[in-house]
Amino acid sequence: MQPLYNLKTINLSHSLNLVSTSNFKGMPYLEILCLEGCIRLYEVGPGIEVLERLTVLNLKGCKNLVHFASSVSDLKSLKVLNLSGCSKVNKLPNDTGHLESLEELYLNDTGIKELPTSTGMLERLSLLKMEDCKHLVCLPSCVGGLKSLKDLNLSGCLKLDNLPDELGHIACLEKLDVSGSGIRKVPSFIRLLKNLKELSFARCKAQSPKSWNMMFNPFQLLRKKSHIPTGLSLTCLSGLHSLTYLDLSDCNLSEEAIPSDFGCLASLRILHLSKNQFVGLPKSISQLSRLEYLRLDSCCKLQTLPELPTRLWVNLSNCISLDKSSNQVEKMISTHFFKMVENESYKSTALSLLTRYLKFQHWRFSVQSNRNLFCFVAPGNEIPEWYYHQSVGSLITVELHPGWFNNKWKGFAWCVIFRLSKPFSPWVEFKLQCSLTANGEYLGGSFVNFEGKWAQPVLDHIWFFYVHRDDGIGYFFKHEWQDIYYQLEFSFKLTMKEFGKKVAIPQMNKCGVRMAYEEDVEEFWQTLLKQGNIKRGLQHSEDDDAASSSPSQAHPKRFKQLHHDGAGPCGTPYINDQKHG
Repeated sequence: MQPLYNLKTINLSHSLNLVSTSNFKGMPYLEILCLEGCIRLYEVGPGIEVLERLTVLNLKGCKNLVHFASSVSDLKSLKVLNLSGCSKVNKLPNDTGHLESLEELYLNDTGIKELPTSTGMLERLSLLKMEDCKHLVCLPSCVGGLKSLKDLNLSGCLKLDNLPDELGHIACLEKLDVSGSGIRKVPSFIRLLKNLKELSFARCKAQSPKSWNMMFNPFQLLRKKSHIPTGLSLTCLSGLHSLTYLDLSDCNLSEEAIPSDFGCLASLRILHLSKNQFVGLPKSISQLSRLEYLRLDSCCKLQTLPELPTRLWVNLSNCISLDKSSNQVEKMISTHFFKMVENESYKSTALSLLTRYLKFQHWRFSVQSNRNLFCFVAPGNEIPEWYYHQSVGSLITVELHPGWFNNKWKGFAWCVIFRLSKPFSPWVEFKLQCSLTANGEYLGGSFVNFEGKWAQPVLDHIWFFYVHRDDGIGYFFKHEWQDIYYQLEFSFKLTMKEFGKKVAIPQMNKCGVRMAYEEDVEEFWQTLLKQGNIKRGLQHSEDDDAASSSPSQAHPKRFKQLHHDGAGPCGTPYINDQKHG
């Protein structure tokens, strides 16, 4: 054992023949012990207690580990303990609280039912993750002693239906995630967490009765209306002045469930309210002056919107009851509409939105992706004339000649008409994607997702997309553009993912592309005015900023469109997807 005396690190990850740990007496300087993925490891013996200098113990994924050390009090230097995926470990040593240096504790997907009462003594613990601990029934009140805790994750703890009031004593707590847990009521102590920045109660609602139970129990059918899932009960949120992220999606909420003091969340930037039962949103949302990203997708009962903060990024995918003529819809930076009745006004709404975005310089960073772009999906089967490069099918090529690149170039604009060939399983996910190559080099792509579970665009739909040059270079099309000849190829495809398998769906009918310049803004504006597609509210919005020059096609000599005849019967070319991941 003498050669191991000065050993500081042991990494035996994924050692399939390791069944138990050995005696560590001859390794007094060991600091890191990694046994991740040792799926036959059955026991961590008591010999581990001698490792007084051990700082990291990683047992992640040791799914057959049954006996964890009976005592850990001598591991005075341990900072990180990872037992994630040790599904047969159902308890921690009673003296876990004596791990005086412990900062991070990972217990995800373990069989733990409760934490030892000594846990509250872990004064340096800053992170506690217990995701998918499906047997966890409660947290001890002693957790209030975790004075350094900043991140607490209890998502997926299905049997956990209550949080101790003592959590309100953890003044430094910044992240709390109880999504998909058994919690049905937001505890009143939440308002005491003055430094809380991220909070998630997503999918916290009473469960609907199982469909098989409804089928075989006639009395359940008679009482079906009484089994509507109960929504999450919200309480006062007035003390959460630091909160920037709030997820209340799929909580079966109605507008009456939102507390009247909702507008007091002065720092809120991201709000997820998707898959709820709103008919209208509470007016207090208009007071969220810093809100930048709002998800309302699949709120199928939503009919109206209140006054919303300006320059807001909104996802309205599958809001099938929404009044699309609402003035608030006109003001949004990004929206997605699916499963609507065919109506020409939706096409004009999309064009009006893009016009406002271009004309009034609504360049804004999205909180989640740090990108400036415009996205809108709605019914339609015609490519607007403004997109002067048009093609049948899913592939379009544009030549750029020297002189195209200058400081007036704003970015890329495209639209594509698509349709699903038939309805699919409600659990299918769809991705509509654009890929760009320049002189044969793949530069990147962008996409929009939607789920068959909520709606499927079985009519012809148009995807309108615009990305600003500054953010396109940094996020989508990572390329340092120069004033040289380029042959750009935009290709579009629609893919379906079911049970982890992706299948191409060749239903791209037409596409259009335009390189947008400053002078294009006025041309687009005037074109829509002639067509009567801009609503009055947009016409007298900052009219003084409109340019007085007559519209003309931007840089007609710098562009040449190439038409392709060999793309196949449905216009879907082969796309090398290796860089897509």
